[in-house]
Formats: sequence, C-alpha cells, structure tokens
Amino acid sequence: MRFNGRYIAAIVIVILVGSFFLFGTVFNNRDAGQAAQDGQAPSRAPRVVYETFTAEEQPGYLVLRGRTEALREVSVRAETGGRVVEAPAPEGARVEEGDLLCRLEVDARQAALDQARADLRAAQQEYEGAVTLSDRGYRSQNSVAALEAARDGARARLEAAQQELANIYIRAPFGGWFDRRDAEIGDYLAPGASCGVVLELDPLLAVAQVSESDVGVLEPGMTGEARLITGETVTGTLRRIAHQADPATRTFRTELSIANPDGVLRSGITTEIIIPLPAQRAHLVPTTVLALNEDGHIGVRIIDSNDRVRFVEVEWLSDAPGGSWVAGLPDPARVIVQGQDFVEDGAIVESVAAP
Repeated sequence: MRFNGRYIAAIVIVILVGSFFLFGTVFNNRDAGQAAQDGQAPSRAPRVVYETFTAEEQPGYLVLRGRTEALREVSVRAETGGRVVEAPAPEGARVEEGDLLCRLEVDARQAALDQARADLRAAQQEYEGAVTLSDRGYRSQNSVAALEAARDGARARLEAAQQELANIYIRAPFGGWFDRRDAEIGDYLAPGASCGVVLELDPLLAVAQVSESDVGVLEPGMTGEARLITGETVTGTLRRIAHQADPATRTFRTELSIANPDGVLRSGITTEIIIPLPAQRAHLVPTTVLALNEDGHIGVRIIDSNDRVRFVEVEWLSDAPGGSWVAGLPDPARVIVQGQDFVEDGAIVESVAAP
C-alpha cells in the first residue's frame, strides 16, 4: 500500500509539535523544582515605589470667594405725591442722617394746614364755652362731650396736615453715600416712588457662602482677611454666620465686617476671604498622588507593614510649593508615588523605596 506524500508530511508535523510541548513542560517543571530547591519563587506581585512622609504642624485656613456689600442699602421713597422742586444732594456725595435729598412742591398742603389750625381754634372755643355753661347748669354733659370729641378730631386733622406738609422733604435715613439719584427737578413722584439710593459703607461687608462641611469650624468674632480683586487687602471680623442654609445651594451666608470710615472700599467687588483656623497635624505630599475612590472621595494610596495597599481618605487643606497639605494619613505614612494607578485597595505589592 502506497502512502500519499501529503499524509506523511502532516504526520511528521504533528509528531514535531507534540514533542515541542512535551519537552517544554519537562524543562519548565525542572526549572520550577530547581527554584523551589533554592528557596526562590517567581514573583507575580506588582512593583510600586513608595516614599515615607511624616506629619508636621500646619496652620490651617479656610478660603472663601465672594463679594463686598454695603451694610445697608436703602431706596429712599416719597410718602406723598408731588413735583420735585429741589434736589440739593449730588450723586456720590457723602450725606448725614436727616440731610435733604429731594423736596416736593408745597402745592395745597399749606392751605390745608392753615384750615386745620383754624378748625382747631374754633372747636377749642366752642368746647371751652360749653364747659363754662355746663358749670352754670345751662348745658348738658352730653353736649359737652360731643364738643370735646369735635375738638379732638380737629386736633387730629391738624396733625395729619402737618405730617403731610413735612412729607415733602425726603431726607437721608442714615449717614452714608448718596449713590444714585432716581428723580430730578421737575419729575413727579407718586407715593412710593424713589428719590435715590443711600448706601452705608462703614463697616463694609465681605460676603461669601460656606459649605456644610466647613461651617462648623466658624464662629462669630473670628478674624479674617479679605483680598479684593482691586488690589486691597484688609482685615475684619466675622459678623454673622447664617443658621439656615440656602435651600438651593445648601450653603450658609457668612459676613466679614471691615472698617471703611472713608468709604474708599466699594460695594460689589469680587473678594477672596481667608479665615485662619487652629493648627493641625498634616502631611505635605505630591499632588500627583491624590486620587478619587469609587465614592468620589479624595484620598491617597499607601502600603502598610505587610506591603498591602490601602486607600486612605484625606482632607485637602491647601496647596504649597512641592505638593499639597492633607490631613488624615497615619504618621508616618508610606505613600505610593509610582504605580499607584495600577494597584487596587487590598492588593499585595512588591514595594521599593524611592531614592
């Protein structure tokens, strides 16, 4: 029987491949046995580089971003209607409490006041005459009481007429700056219309919103520093910390009170507020080692004494030359500085100290 050449070649190839795997297995087993006899086992743990960091006393501070605000901002409005006939205070002028901002025309108010005074005199005379007649027995007590009520009504109308005339003078409710004029001479102001806006700028407020996690470290009376975008740096005192959070942002309004006697600092300026906090133990680590876990919390991967990886959540405190100050690490801490992105929490690694 004759064999086909192709069948013979296939049989030879199968024999060669089988021999290769057979001898490879034998030699691998021999090498593994030799390594076991020598006390060595092939390492499969990933290699990481670590650096040891120790904690230091680090002054803490809280940085907030906000704006300056006037202590008070009031739109001074007319309490009666009328045409503006005088506006002595220029825009931007310093004003004191009671200074005239706008004056309305007298119109018929003076006549109404004169009439009220005449009515009161007549009512007073009728009442006094009735009392004299009553004492002599010619007038009843009821008629005297009616005239007394008429006199009191006339007195009330006089007071109303006097108040109506006084309302033509629109005055500054407190000392400050007449920041904006809303009415000029000749304008008609209806009751409730604005003559202008007065600001109280001493003290000036630096206002910011504080998160839920940070509001607990603040107390009224703490000192702080405000750095205005216009270049000024001033100190102040925490005046108020809101007790109720903004329902939309879940943050708390915080006010830093700043002395501003000359009104040099203006309202509405973007400001950075820095509040010093008590010193705490912290580590200065490279910023590149900071990572987020599955829950979105910031932390650092370290290795323990058994070369096991641990993810430790930390509190970021501040940036610094060479890294970031963080709190929450053990002291000392072996922080993975190379290879941290390729190992998971709980993994056993081969650790090498950084040079």
